[in-house]
Amino acid sequence: MSTENIIPGITPTRMQLLELKQRLELANKGYELLSEKLEALTGELFSTVMLYKQKREKVQGTIRDSQNQLVQLKLQMGEFSIQNVALSYPRKFQIESKSRRLMGISVPILKILKEDLGDSIQYSMHETTAKFDSALEIFEEALQAIVNLAETQSTLTRLAGEIIETKRRVNALNYIIIPRIQATVRWIKLTLAEREREAFVRLKKVKKKLSKQ
Repeated sequence: MSTENIIPGITPTRMQLLELKQRLELANKGYELLSEKLEALTGELFSTVMLYKQKREKVQGTIRDSQNQLVQLKLQMGEFSIQNVALSYPRKFQIESKSRRLMGISVPILKILKEDLGDSIQYSMHETTAKFDSALEIFEEALQAIVNLAETQSTLTRLAGEIIETKRRVNALNYIIIPRIQATVRWIKLTLAEREREAFVRLKKVKKKLSKQ
């Protein structure tokens, strides 16, 4: 029997055989659990990919709408007037990042925090048109869509990373750890059986000598 796959430092004893059998049972359970986790992660990844595609289409649509609004505004107000009003518009946006647990991994939750300006309008009504108000709403909608897409994309990246790591552990158990434990168990069994045969042969020889005497 080849000893290439035998775990080094193992002594072929019954106690060691019992310990290895326990390790083999744990390794098999670990393999089953990780395989189930891998399957669940893969399913979650496919669902997130579909969601990502939907959100990407949403971003593309809102960006197109924003560009169209900007073109129309330039025709109505002129580019110079738009820049002046935009520079005087004080509203600021911040991104708040939190996290949640998904399939045992941490994924981000991104939220846009808008500065509260009250009910007052912060730009001149004489310098703008109704199109300017609707354009602001579309630009904010585009920003929200982009943040939502970034959140989903980050989730995808972390799911993919967890899948790679889980698959590596599953393969290690399936192709390295479990086969080595199994090979070592077989080696110990063969070694113990050989010892028993040798002991039996020696015992027969001793009995034979004693009977002659």
